Order: sequence, then structure tokens, then C-alpha cells
Amino acid sequence: MKKGLISLLGGIILGVIISYYTLGYNGLTYYIHGRDETGGPVQVIHEIDVDLLMNGLLIVVGISILIYFIWTLAEKKIGNH
Repeated sequence: MKKGLISLLGGIILGVIISYYTLGYNGLTYYIHGRDETGGPVQVIHEIDVDLLMNGLLIVVGISILIYFIWTLAEKKIGNH
């Protein structure tokens, strides 16, 4: 339980850092559709990059699994000596 929780927390921390710097997060995207008589926007759409979120999630999960397996291998190696 402890190993899994620490692996997950480590994966979240490292995964978010790696995702932020490698995937190029630019914040929310705003699209303005049309203008009214005064030149103001008629409709503003706020969009989140779903591909970025999915790729970031995959990086977090992958790093969590990697930490867990490395930890398990290290425990087995240390336990054999």
C-alpha cells in the first residue's frame, strides 16, 4: 500500500513537471466568433486542449508504473543479499 501510494505521488509530481516542459502547455484557448455593432465579441469559447491532458495523464501513469517496478526490483535485489 505504501509503495503504491508513494509511486503514485512520485509519478504525479514528476509527470506534471515533465508534461509541462515537454508538451508545451499554453493555457486555455479563447476563440471569438463574430462581432456586434460596437466591435465587441458576440461569442467567446474557452477550450481546453484534450490531447494535452490525455498525453499528460499517460505520462503520469507511465512514470508511476515505472517507479513502482523499479522499487519492486530494488527490494528483490536487496532482499536476496
